[in-house]
Amino acid sequence: MKERSLAEVARWMGANIVRGEQTSPIDGAVIDSRNATAGALFFALAGENCHGIDHAQDALEKGAAAVVSEPRYSARHKGAALEVDDVALALQSLASEIRRQEETTVTAIAVTGSVGKTTTCAILRSLLGETRQVHSPRGSFNNHLGVPITILEAPPGTEILILELGTNTPGEIADLARIARARYGVITSVAETHLQGLESLDGVQREKFSLFDHINGDGLWAPVECRGTLQQIDGYRWTGPGGDLEIRRDESRGVVVLDRFRKREFILPWSHSSDWVLRCLESALAMALEIVDDPEQLIEGATRIQLPRWRHEVRTVNGIEMILDCYNSSPCALAAAVDDLGRSKASRKLAVIGTMEELGEDEQRFHVEAGRHCIESGVDVVFVRGRAAEWIDQGVRAAGCESIFIEDGEVGARVVTEELRSGDRILFKASRLEQFELLAQLVEQQLHEEGAVS
Repeated sequence: MKERSLAEVARWMGANIVRGEQTSPIDGAVIDSRNATAGALFFALAGENCHGIDHAQDALEKGAAAVVSEPRYSARHKGAALEVDDVALALQSLASEIRRQEETTVTAIAVTGSVGKTTTCAILRSLLGETRQVHSPRGSFNNHLGVPITILEAPPGTEILILELGTNTPGEIADLARIARARYGVITSVAETHLQGLESLDGVQREKFSLFDHINGDGLWAPVECRGTLQQIDGYRWTGPGGDLEIRRDESRGVVVLDRFRKREFILPWSHSSDWVLRCLESALAMALEIVDDPEQLIEGATRIQLPRWRHEVRTVNGIEMILDCYNSSPCALAAAVDDLGRSKASRKLAVIGTMEELGEDEQRFHVEAGRHCIESGVDVVFVRGRAAEWIDQGVRAAGCESIFIEDGEVGARVVTEELRSGDRILFKASRLEQFELLAQLVEQQLHEEGAVS
């Protein structure tokens, strides 16, 4: 965010300046006092367990220029203070105005989809980062707070702004897209996720494609699988097999990029064992090639690609490959991870499967199907844990096998560890509430301490 005065940002947010100099410089925003820096506004939001105003003084001591809070809360700290009726709405209003002012000088790219958003953003940042000044979200900053913060965190000199747009209820994508004012947009996937709010696959698709109603350019990209399900396809471009942009593996050189939209083909020196990661690469390349004319400019960035934590993160301990794909889970994401596992050349394939959340009234069916799919895809051993463990086990049994129920903590990790031996490959996959990364870390620790069981 380029420097503005306190008076300017107050006007854009409809805020009352209770204390502070109107000319004080403002060049950013934070909602976590631990991230406060000189010149930043600290937005004191009400949380589930505390109120941000409790940390206002800490933010000020770290250099924050002023605190934005609801009326009367400003009496609880000594620094510069702005008061608004709705702190979250004020944050969004400020970000929206900044984007309005910078729309022609800072090119925004909007990324949405049922799965793969954060991975696509990370890949895109690497691809463009060697030749452009790129700013992208920290982690999965993709909601009504994360998108505005990403906009306001962008440093002066930013040329490309990558924004991740998430949703779990109808209308959220449109609201975020109006703030984003993106020139290009990509949908990474459309699948059965967040069904409690979006209700059906059709509802998910409508919500994701609403992004394109608010893109200010013509670079509109979506998975080719959606092409046959839409009435309106004019102006859209497609990623995936047979689409306008397709990736194929080249064992010796990386991947072959078939850019049919521009009638060319080129090699990119990066590949991955996971098919869904390569679909994320397709989505990222679709956006990168809207910015960069010469694919040669992407090569150096491709060599620096690093996936976000817990997205198909591979760790090897005592000859055992551990796949931590446990940031989140959904039917399509789990199926893709299990398919990758089934195609591996490991001596044995094992999976620790947990609950997939926000699947609505059909959640039992989705979990049963997931258990069956594990066995049908060639998984040798299935561990289950969490609220949906019995449903997953039903699917495993329906496919003619039995799963292993495990507990939380070190006891559950011990059951997994004792089953492992060198040459195995094991997948950890569940929704965030399950915190499977903690289970995987315990298993890794036990393997380091005791060695693999042979």
